[in-house]
Amino acid sequence: MRALPRSLDPLPDEALTGYILRLAHRLGVSPGAVAIRTGLTGGRKENVLFRIPMRLLHDLEPEQVRLFSRATRLSPDEIVRLVTSSLASRYGPVNRRFTPRSSAARMVNDNAWLLTRTPRYCPQCLAGDESEIQQRHGGSWRLSWRLPPVFACPRHRRLLRADCPACRQPVHAVEMNSIIARPWDEDLHPTQCRTTIAPRTAGRLQPACGAQLAEPAGAGPEIAPDPQTLEHLLGLQRRLMRLLDLAGPAVTPSVGWLIPAADYFADLRALLGLVFLSWPTARSFAATPALAEALDREAEERLARAAALRDRPGKKHSSRPFTDPPLDPLLMGAVLGIAERLLDAPDEEQARELLLPLVHQASRVDQALSIYLRREAWVSFPLRIVSMNRSKSVMAMGDIIARGPIPKGGGSGPRSEGYRRREPR
Repeated sequence: MRALPRSLDPLPDEALTGYILRLAHRLGVSPGAVAIRTGLTGGRKENVLFRIPMRLLHDLEPEQVRLFSRATRLSPDEIVRLVTSSLASRYGPVNRRFTPRSSAARMVNDNAWLLTRTPRYCPQCLAGDESEIQQRHGGSWRLSWRLPPVFACPRHRRLLRADCPACRQPVHAVEMNSIIARPWDEDLHPTQCRTTIAPRTAGRLQPACGAQLAEPAGAGPEIAPDPQTLEHLLGLQRRLMRLLDLAGPAVTPSVGWLIPAADYFADLRALLGLVFLSWPTARSFAATPALAEALDREAEERLARAAALRDRPGKKHSSRPFTDPPLDPLLMGAVLGIAERLLDAPDEEQARELLLPLVHQASRVDQALSIYLRREAWVSFPLRIVSMNRSKSVMAMGDIIARGPIPKGGGSGPRSEGYRRREPR
């Protein structure tokens, strides 16, 4: 594997997909050609014409890192930071403690808490800064935009976009399970929409949308929430981004305890499902009327989708309407804001009082799913104990933590490391 004639330094928080797009544009070749020439596809030229494997979004094999490093002159550490496995210590849904997925391919396959098929984006971030390199090739397609809990851009004070303003389709919508849509197309700028706007006909592929997704500094969103709602969502996003930052706080409060950041994102994932399954029980926790009303409509639609799935033959997947995170940024912020308020209870007794109405209602709707959302492999140990105990006569949380994990049948190994009681406010 020879070094490429020219390379690029990765931008802050850049994803492998964005790096390939910018490097391909600088070299004047297709993203697929870059994937071949950097060793990502193992030299299988016939396959790269159709797909660059989706698993590469999450992790690379050691040999792929070595070849990519030689071709691009990047260090192994720089390369590792381009994929989502670098976030596993912070983000529970890609941490193997909270998922049975043992390989990169399994981690990305059908993992709703990793946006594999289309990212969200900030149009002003894509426009880049004043540097010549970003003026030519665009700003960063951020790795964090692949995480559902990242729904806003505090820097530009706006919600992220989930679709293209021209074709109204999800941007970069992929075909054939590829991390980059249309990897053979070398005519598109890194900041143009790569979604194919019409179905293939008679063996011919239709053109890409090609709309420019970047917006100049000062451009505002087409539709913005009311000021109170926007301020709430931006504040929530700043707090979540601090937890995702590798240099951020190691622990954060949850149900009266301090837990690792990865555990906290696992708790948010579980509570999202619990909130939708029990809606409107948690409606009073919505930060603004606009967010409550948006969740009213979303919960009604999700309930209808779940009912339709239960009525169809075969494998039903009827839990997905309750557990999948919304792609719409406002809805995602709305439900995560409720989850944050529930987890912010100062001690486990108050947390139990807040959560048990949701648990009871969720159990009436779907008891099996309610229990599933609170299982050991899905949530932090403190949240599991709080949400599973139905009476104040149960053993105190501190005694449970001191004794170790709950016995077999509800746990398979110690999970109490890194937990300590939150100091009283």
